[in-house]
Amino acid sequence: MNTSLPCKVRGLPPSLLASVRRVWSAPEVRLGLTAFLALRLLTAGWAFVARQIVDEPLRPDPILRPYFSVQVEANPLLEPWQRWDTLHYQAIAEGGYDAFEGALFAPPLYPLAMRLVSQLVGGNTLLAGILVSNLACALAFVAFAHLAMLELESSRASRRSVLYLASFPASFFLVAAYTESLYLLAAILVLLHLRKQQWLRAGTWGAVACMTRLPGVVVLAPIVFAVATTEKRAPRAWAGVLIASLGALLFPLYVWATSGAAPWQPLIAQAQRFRGGYSFPGLNLVDAVRNLLAGEFVVGDVLDLVALLLFVPLTYSVWRKLPRVYGVYYVAFLLLLLTRRAGVSPLIGTSRYVLALFPAFFVLAQFGEKPWIHRAILYTFWAGLLFMAGEFAIWGWVG
Repeated sequence: MNTSLPCKVRGLPPSLLASVRRVWSAPEVRLGLTAFLALRLLTAGWAFVARQIVDEPLRPDPILRPYFSVQVEANPLLEPWQRWDTLHYQAIAEGGYDAFEGALFAPPLYPLAMRLVSQLVGGNTLLAGILVSNLACALAFVAFAHLAMLELESSRASRRSVLYLASFPASFFLVAAYTESLYLLAAILVLLHLRKQQWLRAGTWGAVACMTRLPGVVVLAPIVFAVATTEKRAPRAWAGVLIASLGALLFPLYVWATSGAAPWQPLIAQAQRFRGGYSFPGLNLVDAVRNLLAGEFVVGDVLDLVALLLFVPLTYSVWRKLPRVYGVYYVAFLLLLLTRRAGVSPLIGTSRYVLALFPAFFVLAQFGEKPWIHRAILYTFWAGLLFMAGEFAIWGWVG
């Protein structure tokens, strides 16, 4: 006798099961989601273990552990993720831009998403931020896998590129309550739709990138380049540029309309973080090397310097080996990183900001065709990932 239950009895209609199977059958979905789940489970478990090793109360401190009046998380699975910029976004989500001085550094899309989702999880903005970031991360990995299969010649190279991205030492920020994953998703989809000449979709995701992070404005460079160099410049191509540009202008205009502050006040707030500003490209790198030689550095400074010294040389390969639109995006974002200058640490945060330079992982995947290079990349990345995620969980500054 057949003891299996009909799908309707089990609560899963056949049409839904068929849709799930169809989606899962796509190789980019399997690859992207597998990479996401591996990253999520590894970092969640490791952060919990690291926090148990350092089993002491890490009380709020205005300098070392600033909470900005956000409630301290009691859940031991969530508590290791309530760190640094996460608290900025929680404070903005809960109290708006008056929550603390300098809050205008963050465009509203991510804190707004946290606020909306928190209404579904008992008002917990930390859990809401983690949920938003994890969904964005999963989708970003799927989109990245699709893009890799489009640009790279072999399926093995495509798999390596996704593996390297998920294994990068700062990749745990993609599953933390940070804007990294939402911005990465938007930037990847901008390039994907530009390659397919889907101008309106590219412009829409460009607007999302701009409303997620102020540096997201760099996506305008590849969008304008792709439209200007295409043979058929249909009106919708320039409409894509217009949509992305409006996304970049929306937050400054909102600040001006609601507070009377100058539209460029968010840029000032961003520049003043960590007593910093902007300078001629590369001077921050010189300062970082000088501090290192003088012994005036912390571990986070070394990680930032190593990350930049890895991604700067890759510029040549990205420019030569990939379609030019990737090079335009890569150079625009890299120049932005090289002009940032903080008084506390010249390259502060660079070790996670380079996640946005995702075309580099296509190039690394090509280099990884040689087994010894592949092993060297993976072993180095995995060691760095464990170190950085563990430090983050115990309130260590790693970007």
